Amino acid sequence: MNSDLKRIVLESYPVLVSCTLLSLMGGYLINAYVEKIVEASIILMMIPPVNGLGGNIGSILGSRLTTMLHLGVVEPKFGKQGEITGCLKDSLLTSLGTFAFGGLIFFGIARALSVGVLDSVKMSTGFLVAGMLSSTFVMLTTILTAFASYRGGMDPDNVVIPLITSIGDMSGVISLILAMRMLGV
Repeated sequence: MNSDLKRIVLESYPVLVSCTLLSLMGGYLINAYVEKIVEASIILMMIPPVNGLGGNIGSILGSRLTTMLHLGVVEPKFGKQGEITGCLKDSLLTSLGTFAFGGLIFFGIARALSVGVLDSVKMSTGFLVAGMLSSTFVMLTTILTAFASYRGGMDPDNVVIPLITSIGDMSGVISLILAMRMLGV
């Protein structure tokens, strides 16, 4: 086995095992709230997009960060670094636009299913709030993971995106449950 392949396997395997555990915890949370989710079946439809979009946005940020770390454009430390600030702003705006649009879609679906206007607004707002909570958490975790893996001598490309997609799944479920509870859905 060549040294690059060996490094990839050695760095990726523990990460992938961790990802399995994170995904199982997300599934456990869904199972724990399944009765409430079934009451408002539209919430069940929201889980894949909240998870997927949050993880995708985090993965894009992670890809940018790992490239910048490899190129020496940014340092693996917190502080004013214009490139990181720019990436975070871009990711937040992308999140806001994406989850707002998704919220409108869920409003339309709720209305098409004869859900009352107020409950439709609550559900679409819940999707937006959940998406922004999850995305914010995923973005911060992306930066921490990229910096920690790089400082630890690991290739962040082997660590960041797998972890972020699983963390996105779990934070998406948690954020969706919190948002719906806050809004009384």
